[in-house]
Amino acid sequence: MLNTAEPCNPIVFAKFRGNPATAASRKKILFYGHYDVIAAENEQGKWKHDPFTLTGEDGFLYGRGISDNKGPIMAAIYAAHELANEQKLESDIIFIIEGEEESGSRGFTQAIKAKKDLIGEIDWILLANSYWLDDHVPCLTYGLRGVIHATVQIESKHPDLHSGVDGSALLDEPLKDLVMLLSKLTGPHGKVQIPGFYDPILPLTDDERKLYSEITDTLLKRNPALGDAEELAQSLMRRWREASLTIHRFQTSGPENSTIIPRLAKASLSIRLVPNQEAQEVAQTLTAFLHEEFDLLDSKNTLKVNIDHQAEPWLGDYNNEIFKTLESAIMSVWGDSTASRRSSSYALKSPPDYFTPAISSPTESRPSPTTSNTLASGSTEDNGAPSSPTMLAQKPLYIREGGSIPSIRFLEKEFDAPAAHLPCGQASDSAHLDNERLRLTNLLNSKKIFKRVFSELPLK
Repeated sequence: MLNTAEPCNPIVFAKFRGNPATAASRKKILFYGHYDVIAAENEQGKWKHDPFTLTGEDGFLYGRGISDNKGPIMAAIYAAHELANEQKLESDIIFIIEGEEESGSRGFTQAIKAKKDLIGEIDWILLANSYWLDDHVPCLTYGLRGVIHATVQIESKHPDLHSGVDGSALLDEPLKDLVMLLSKLTGPHGKVQIPGFYDPILPLTDDERKLYSEITDTLLKRNPALGDAEELAQSLMRRWREASLTIHRFQTSGPENSTIIPRLAKASLSIRLVPNQEAQEVAQTLTAFLHEEFDLLDSKNTLKVNIDHQAEPWLGDYNNEIFKTLESAIMSVWGDSTASRRSSSYALKSPPDYFTPAISSPTESRPSPTTSNTLASGSTEDNGAPSSPTMLAQKPLYIREGGSIPSIRFLEKEFDAPAAHLPCGQASDSAHLDNERLRLTNLLNSKKIFKRVFSELPLK
């Protein structure tokens, strides 16, 4: 265990060593994951099983963390273990499993830097911490948005006051100042008004546009209700490759009644960054912009801007060796699986009643309990079971995602090694939600994919 600063959880470090005869020249693959989980309160009885007792049912494993991220980690560990037992491990497989990913990877960078000599040099980085777009077609993730979390606080020198006694134009009210200040951050349709905010963003290339065409062609064949191909592509681009700013909540001092003028008002906001935007630079520009705009209010109050957390965006090279090795392994494993799928002992019974689409048709509105709010699909085979991936002659979909994983870009920079991201679960895994699950077929096939990658990548 690599210790982190209190009160943060330690990092698990492990290494499977390859062929001793090639010790001087062996390649090294770093697998990154996390063992911490989101809380799983069950006061309302929404979990069908105890969330912290792993339970198998109808071809799925249920439990908090089974999809995010313990199942994929176990698949990778067993892949390395089998290769080592078969004396076919030609590379070193290094595992870095942290315990603070769900809390912004607190203490991770400091601990890794302190133990960099122990970890050693790295040639490739692999992680598996997300999900397919639907329940049918495997994916490879090559891009993630970064994030900045900030708190904006305005405070006056006077105590909480009564609006009837003290309210007048003579008083600079903190909450009014805060509302006016935050209104400067975005314009119509959410356009961010921070100077230079969009300047570093990379344009859409012809090669990447083709990836979106492959996504829409594949998904619309299975679910025409998703609508127009171009509108679907634009919707994905806005969530994956466009930066955004969100105001999450307001807090004020004083009792909660309608007559109080609070002495303090603050708001929480986040900015989702895209590749080529540097989190530190955007955070500094945000802070400077808010102070400049606040000065224009000529207020007697004071402003404080805190950057609570930041994570860099990540963009992988989907044409490099690790992605192509993953692609080949996915096509081989899922193709073999699909060919014999109907007679598989893991064939599912009736799907759970929450197995519903995350995107409804334009005339229909339904709540989505799925992990992915993008394209979870509930189409079924004749026997009522969720239909299988159709990979016999099709490569995986190359996707980006709107969320953030703080450690990826840091690890790339620190070890000067490229990263690739293999989603193991389906869109209906319900990670972070009630009844989190992972299909057993996905778990076993993920192990096969990792085993092929661990074997073949060192030969590239």
